[in-house]
Amino acid sequence: MNYRHKIQYILVQKLKISNQTAKDFLTQNKVLLNSEVCSENRLVQPYDLLEVNGKVVQSKEQFEYFILNKPKGIECTLNKNIEHNLSNYLGEEYSNLFYAGRLDKNSEGLILLMNDGFAYNKIIHPNQHLPKKYIVKLEKRFEPKFIEKMAQGVEILGTTTLPCFVSPIDEQSFEIILTQGMNRQIRRMCFALDNYVIQLQRTSIGAIELGELPIGEMRKLNNEEILWIQNLT
Repeated sequence: MNYRHKIQYILVQKLKISNQTAKDFLTQNKVLLNSEVCSENRLVQPYDLLEVNGKVVQSKEQFEYFILNKPKGIECTLNKNIEHNLSNYLGEEYSNLFYAGRLDKNSEGLILLMNDGFAYNKIIHPNQHLPKKYIVKLEKRFEPKFIEKMAQGVEILGTTTLPCFVSPIDEQSFEIILTQGMNRQIRRMCFALDNYVIQLQRTSIGAIELGELPIGEMRKLNNEEILWIQNLT
């Protein structure tokens, strides 16, 4: 409930004070929200800094965000009992991170890594429909009709995929932007249209672009990318 995230409630719970004392702190301009005086009982967001009389009540957590250009052959799992798992690949230095945006073992490209559970839940929520861009290379050449059918939707797993953007690169490769994430969706769509994926790379998730990051390398997100993630609704 929203009232649980308001300043007055947080002060009462964390400082073990009365409602009246919490109200007094607000009216007496003793409350700082993100280093600015706050006299209203406003909502406090997960990334806000809340202070009273110089005492930190809620701090901005030190979240970390990375992207990894996942190589082919690495399983998107943190289960160390599974061979070639992501956890072992990253190493102990990044053991506090979890991934958002799974890729199958034979695919490569952009994976988001973070220790921010708020952002993670927003990214993976089924109603988020974040656009994800891929470059796909097929075993056989395709006709223009193939691109049209991919864009309109293909019947897989007992349902028809949502319409999507598909653009040919050459006679065997194309770019596709999906807003849904069915299991091995692109591979299944191509197979249903009598072709086989031999190479699949994800190049973006929402506003986060892979860019020129080499395969197997990772980098920290910049401030603009972090703000985009934290501002997802």
